[in-house]
Amino acid sequence: MRLFLFMLRITAIITLTMMTLSTRVYAADIEVIATVDGIPITNHDLEQRRNMLIKTTGLRLTAENQDQINRDVLQMLIDDTIKISEGTAMLQDRIDAVDQGADRLIDSTFSQNNENPDEVLAALEIPREVIHKKFKADIFWASIVNNRFQGQFANAEAEAEVELERLKQNLEEPHINLDEIVLLPEPSRNYAATINLANQMVNAIRKGADFGRIAQQYSAAGSASNGGNIGWVLESRIDTDIYPIITSLKPGDVTDPIDRDGAITIYRIKGRRDSGRASPFEAEIILTRLFYPMTTSDDASRLEAAAKLTRDTNTITTCQDLEVLNNSYGSDLPFLLGSMPLYSLAPNLRDLIAPLEAGMKTGPVSFNEGMAIFMVCDKSVPSTDLPSIEALKQTIQNRYFSILSQRYLNQLRREAVVDIRINF
Repeated sequence: MRLFLFMLRITAIITLTMMTLSTRVYAADIEVIATVDGIPITNHDLEQRRNMLIKTTGLRLTAENQDQINRDVLQMLIDDTIKISEGTAMLQDRIDAVDQGADRLIDSTFSQNNENPDEVLAALEIPREVIHKKFKADIFWASIVNNRFQGQFANAEAEAEVELERLKQNLEEPHINLDEIVLLPEPSRNYAATINLANQMVNAIRKGADFGRIAQQYSAAGSASNGGNIGWVLESRIDTDIYPIITSLKPGDVTDPIDRDGAITIYRIKGRRDSGRASPFEAEIILTRLFYPMTTSDDASRLEAAAKLTRDTNTITTCQDLEVLNNSYGSDLPFLLGSMPLYSLAPNLRDLIAPLEAGMKTGPVSFNEGMAIFMVCDKSVPSTDLPSIEALKQTIQNRYFSILSQRYLNQLRREAVVDIRINF
């Protein structure tokens, strides 16, 4: 017994020593790169938030844009610290509710296809607390702005009722459902750098990056919390300076960056109504992908692989059978791509999938890593229902929010004591 206790004591001492050494090594790697009213921001915070930005949006981190993205991420961390500090001081009785709201938002955002959100975050290598802090700052900020400027929001419901009546009376006229990303020059990003960032975003979105998540993290507009969605607008009410650009696009198309009084704006067409009918690009689909990995890329090998896939899938008419074949190929890529609106696909893939009905598949499509065949498992006709009063009210409030939010945030930035200790 004494020997057992002695060994237990020795084990505890060794474990404690190792933990102390580990903590010292870990602490040595942590460096405070900025403070906001004495609250530290570390290089570890920046690395985790940058990883979140890259993994959730589809933007690419390159040698050319790394410094600017680091500056943007640091500014995001500074702003979130300001917002959480202001919210904690002003809304002390709501802190628990805000934390719970942030958790619900995480669960809904990262379980869109009924996945376990924690498993999704683990696969993305994003700690839950990193997302939680960002969402907590957003929820606090929405409450702060709404409480501080109640008078400006007071007429939103009456305006929504007028707008709904206008939509009803003009139901047969062309309508467009718009998304937006609004970028403003920031303390860490001048006008030229903002234009450059906007062009990078447009290129990434056209290659499949997530418009909504880019809007959620970057956009200065009130619509950011809704993935950038403005809602349905009559074509005739679109401002004349952008009317020719917007009306020439089809659902899923993204504009080049547009300077609107110093605000750099990117628009995406989410849907159209012509004579009261929805665009087919608004259809909701469940999409799957059979993938045949390849280690060679010469033309002969690819032609042979395409012929093999055509033979193997010739009699397949269900997604279940296609999945069995996919598994036999040993691909590590996910088979189920999930449920999504057709317009959200990258343009080349969107145009390829658009003609397909449920149970139909594409021919072989060549990628760098191999060959793929896509199959639509389900396809639902888009609804032509009018937006609700609440949806219109939110859209109107977002317009007010965009102006009031940025003005108040700039005031708080000036009042905060910000010490940046790193140069990018």
